[in-house]
Amino acid sequence: MGTEQRSLELIKEAARAILEPALSDGSSAIDPEVKAWLPEVARDLHVRIVRPPDAGAGSFREKLKVQLRGTSRATHLLAAELMYLHVLPLTNVRPAVKLDRITEVLSWLTPPPPLPEPLRLALDTPGAFSGGTGFNVQIWRQIGWLLEFVQHWWALRDDVRTEAFSDPWKFRTAVASMVTDQPGIRNSLLYLAFPDTFLPIVSQDNKRSIRDAFSHFLGLPSGQDPLSVDRDLFAIHQIHTKQDENANYYREPYVSQWRKLAGNGARAWLIRPRDGGRELLEQWLDSGFVSIAGPRFGELAGEPSRADVHAAVEENYQHLDYVQRLSLTTDYHSFLRVLKADDHVIAVDGDRVYFGVVTGGARYSDEPTPRLTCPVAWPSEDGITFEGGEPFSKHATHQGVVVDITAALDSIKEYTRSLVGSEEPERDQHSTSPRSRTLPPPSDGLISRVHGDRGWLQDVIELLEDRRQIVLYGPPGTGKTYIARELAHHLTGADAVRVVQFHPSYAYEDFFEGYRPAKAQDGFVGFELQPGPLRQIVAEALTEPHRPYVLIVDEINRANLAKVFGELYYLLEYRGETVRLQYSPQESFCLPHNLYFIGTMNTADRSIALVDTALRRRFAFVELHPDDIPVRDLLRRWLAVRGKTGDDRPGLLAALNAEIGDEDRDFKIGPAYLMTPDAERADGLRRIWEFSILPLLEEHYYGRLDRQEVRSRFGLDAIRLRAGESS
Repeated sequence: MGTEQRSLELIKEAARAILEPALSDGSSAIDPEVKAWLPEVARDLHVRIVRPPDAGAGSFREKLKVQLRGTSRATHLLAAELMYLHVLPLTNVRPAVKLDRITEVLSWLTPPPPLPEPLRLALDTPGAFSGGTGFNVQIWRQIGWLLEFVQHWWALRDDVRTEAFSDPWKFRTAVASMVTDQPGIRNSLLYLAFPDTFLPIVSQDNKRSIRDAFSHFLGLPSGQDPLSVDRDLFAIHQIHTKQDENANYYREPYVSQWRKLAGNGARAWLIRPRDGGRELLEQWLDSGFVSIAGPRFGELAGEPSRADVHAAVEENYQHLDYVQRLSLTTDYHSFLRVLKADDHVIAVDGDRVYFGVVTGGARYSDEPTPRLTCPVAWPSEDGITFEGGEPFSKHATHQGVVVDITAALDSIKEYTRSLVGSEEPERDQHSTSPRSRTLPPPSDGLISRVHGDRGWLQDVIELLEDRRQIVLYGPPGTGKTYIARELAHHLTGADAVRVVQFHPSYAYEDFFEGYRPAKAQDGFVGFELQPGPLRQIVAEALTEPHRPYVLIVDEINRANLAKVFGELYYLLEYRGETVRLQYSPQESFCLPHNLYFIGTMNTADRSIALVDTALRRRFAFVELHPDDIPVRDLLRRWLAVRGKTGDDRPGLLAALNAEIGDEDRDFKIGPAYLMTPDAERADGLRRIWEFSILPLLEEHYYGRLDRQEVRSRFGLDAIRLRAGESS
């Protein structure tokens, strides 16, 4: 059993150790003599922490300590065990922090009970899924839902409980029959109770997107309700595990197939209380929601597409200018279909900024006035003073009622966490600034593989860190593409590296996104918007914001760059800003800070002096030239490693480049031509000279030297003679 599977097994055993006695006779797993999971105990704890919630300053644990004063041992143990189940499967909370949370709560008891060893061991695992910031911001709300589940469980008939305790689908039905719902903690509970049936996925949107992406295995989906989605996911996962025992929908080859349906992970939004001002904002903060006015909009059935929203706006808002109607369509569609659970929200009122996390989906409401509403957990009703220098401040000035400011997501997450109180930061908080040094220095392995200079490699890595995009340029054979690949694989895993090659016919539609022929269900051929390599890697980079992703663009100068990059050219210079896309104008798109570009450019094709000024401004250019470090003496070092110190190839290459001269500096020959197995043999070296090196020089000297003159001046025999003379 692998390490990951062993960790999941420990989590499974620990969850069962708590839930089995809890749901059978109400016993505590930590102190089996106490009946901590009875309905009256759950009601007592629910009244203390949920009704009314404490919105004041302080962390959840600080408030909980006060709320538990004077309680019974049973109430105290129930709080500890619910907190244990809440934090047990999280990958975004460090094991030491998990243990500290539980042992602190237990320490408030007299005498404090020890945490059983199996439960302690399970906390020392990496976890099963990331709960995101939502699982920190919403602790009281999620614990409150678990308390409601406990009360609901004991209200069921004895025979229903008995069946549900042993049958995952009867258990799922029992959970579905609750009056209230909290999708994140509900999905966590299902996984902990029956991990062989329910997947470790807490985002309901992600569950639905995964199901929809692979629904062709089923014929037709069962339905859109959460229970139907769970049934479909189970059936799909059964099919996948027959081919891949460890099928994980957050890894390839699965993740890229459903991510485009779910969007690019968590987003950040600025939502303005435009029609209600301060009074409406206070309603948001007091009641836990955000809203936008919809006096003429009405309720749309199902899951409306942008076209459905546009049709409703066109029908009901003809009194508005068409530009206003387009803007309204974008606002309504973003609020209804793009805004989702675990997204971050900010609201601005004068010089105060308020931070929240979305906890569910949007819906239409006509009470007290027609509007679209969405539930939001506000960690604090105080917010912060808006001074204008915050990392997200430039985004807060964007126009609109519903504004996608995902470019500022990292900084918004930091402020949200700070408002939670003193709860420990999530694991991904270690990189707090997009400009902090996160790329690893050159390793001995990298230096050995590229036979390079440590100082030069360190400079390149730091340059890439600062600029986010560089071009390695130089004459042919200087190892530009090889170094780009090795450098990328040193910086991150192979699954986070993509390579594309530009050419004269390459276009925006190839590189980013465009319409491609696709067979429709009716058998006819239509067109479907398909992502290109840049859009795909951006989607993946956004799911792991603190892991480097690298896109290598080979021969970047061979394409019409303004045509290929389009509006994205702006984002290369202004990371963190957003643009509207040609083919997806409803989306605000940004290039994440953890995406790096490494281009390569052959100066035999085009001098850097002729490169588009816009490209030169956006990329840092790093030369690889036979006369300079690290290419100079590269061939000699490579041969020395192989014990061939007397080889004549370095002398031949030096003589060839001396003959080409500084006047034709961009056309000197790199050592890669002479570092192949074929070059080990005399006949092989002659073939390389005849069929690789001389044709390059013939093309370069076309019009100045004829073919015979090129061969007599640069042929292998002539260069051997010059090498002998120079030695």
